[in-house]
Amino acid sequence: MYRLFYNYKISGDVLFVLIDPEKEVTRKERKGDVVALYSEDKLVGINIFNLLPIAKIKANGMIATPEDSLIDLINSILLNAGMEKLPYARESGYKVGKITKLEEHPINEKAHIVTISLGDKELTTVSYYKNLKEGMLVVVALEGTILYDGSVFHSFVSRNIPSECSILEAKELRINVESAGAFEVGEGYVPGDDFFYGGK
Repeated sequence: MYRLFYNYKISGDVLFVLIDPEKEVTRKERKGDVVALYSEDKLVGINIFNLLPIAKIKANGMIATPEDSLIDLINSILLNAGMEKLPYARESGYKVGKITKLEEHPINEKAHIVTISLGDKELTTVSYYKNLKEGMLVVVALEGTILYDGSVFHSFVSRNIPSECSILEAKELRINVESAGAFEVGEGYVPGDDFFYGGK
């Protein structure tokens, strides 16, 4: 998985391709407007400069669903720089899940243990959101998902309770709605759908 970021107001005319943002960059190679970022010999990111003359990108941060035409343009630039192409994006890592069970946390009274169905499997997590209820459809980030701030979600176990996914709120999805707590998904989705791309 990779993630594209573009925000002209903050970073100028630079498209960031995050491949493995947790790795420390130890080496950079520049070919024209392309800067390849490596951790030892592993490619962990790419910065592409000066796109405005050839592309109109209206994003202000994470590009969750890059169109094939944008990937084609990026790949043309990468090939000219002697680099490998990016695959087309077909999954975002943000899945729709249905809350099937809410339990009181045995230690923290402000938290709940939440069981979430993705249709073909169930995940467990811990959440502090107050608006959760059984039957609610929420958006979760799965293991390895690159988030809107460039960090990566990893499952973990705390006090013997696994957090296998992360329930998200509207601002974490870059949805411009007033929403307190976890974002509730509307009609048209079923558990297991990719929130940004639709069906499984």
